[in-house]
Amino acid sequence: MMKLEVNGKQFENFISAECEIRLDALAGTFRFSAVNPNGVEMPFKGGEECRVIVDGEAVLTGDIEVVEVDYDGENHDIVIQGRSRSARLLDSSIGILDDIFTDNLTLKSLIEKVADNIGLEISVTDNAKPAPFNPAEDLAAPEPGDNAFSLIEKFVRKRNVLLHPSADGGITIATNSQTVAAGRIQHIIGANDNNVMNSRFRYDSTGRFNVYEMASQLNPIPLVVTGGSDLASLVDQRGGVFDDSIKPGRRMVIVAEAPYSDEECEARAKWELDVRKARGLVYSCTVPYFRVGGTSGDLWRINRIYQIVDDFVGKIEPMLCNSVRYQYDDETGSTTQLSFVGRNAYTNNPVDIEAGEVASNVVA
Repeated sequence: MMKLEVNGKQFENFISAECEIRLDALAGTFRFSAVNPNGVEMPFKGGEECRVIVDGEAVLTGDIEVVEVDYDGENHDIVIQGRSRSARLLDSSIGILDDIFTDNLTLKSLIEKVADNIGLEISVTDNAKPAPFNPAEDLAAPEPGDNAFSLIEKFVRKRNVLLHPSADGGITIATNSQTVAAGRIQHIIGANDNNVMNSRFRYDSTGRFNVYEMASQLNPIPLVVTGGSDLASLVDQRGGVFDDSIKPGRRMVIVAEAPYSDEECEARAKWELDVRKARGLVYSCTVPYFRVGGTSGDLWRINRIYQIVDDFVGKIEPMLCNSVRYQYDDETGSTTQLSFVGRNAYTNNPVDIEAGEVASNVVA
């Protein structure tokens, strides 16, 4: 069962409900539909903070952003939609905030500084532990009116990590957890214990390339502040990787949205390859109920590795859960839609381009 909790009170008996959490998206979403046959005053006005409860566990904490009412002489149809609290960061603009380049600045502390600037109280959990900012290379230079998340995203990409919402309304900094979870996605022909209601497999190489190159230049301001003066080398920072599974003749050159060193260019090129590979090889399915054991066990969750055995699409391998959508309908009951990517997605481990080849192949 799915419930919506507002001001400590849990509402149920919805005719349909869904809530989606993604490993690669900052904000989760939810949508509940109800019918009020007696014309009782609607309990939701819009703007309330809320929690989405799935099978007794909170999976999302956020805000009711949209309330739609459609009524006639007999019925009131109500739709309630919203997103996790972290969505406020996506929508907000920065006010007056000084340039940030200090010793021991981390991505976590940068997110906290930006959240504080826009008046957002939110917890940040760092499960990835990316390297602290380098004062000689990293300068967060916000301008009034800049989008809050756009500033953060530059350094999220630079550190090759993901941001996703936590159940309590906070933000989690993550990479592939490599956590192998109990639970199995199964559709074996002739078996009587299958749990796959429908499935889909998609291989799509249109967004992938044989060569990924990253070109950047360092910002002279932090270098001057920290005592660096080799300005000639600032304009030539680069790095790249090959994807041998894609035929030659497909090249992607990325122009850095923030200052990168040679090493950071190479790491970012690896990350771009890895993310595009992950999103080009996707298996998705729908299973009954919300838990890995049907009515028992843990809820299905993102950033967990589950074994996939599906004869219909020829998949027999462990895969990483990239998104979970809990769904309820008063006709079909409780189901969970799951999307998976390669087991090693978001781990940043493709083949490096040799040092000499990068310089000769980078496009100006």
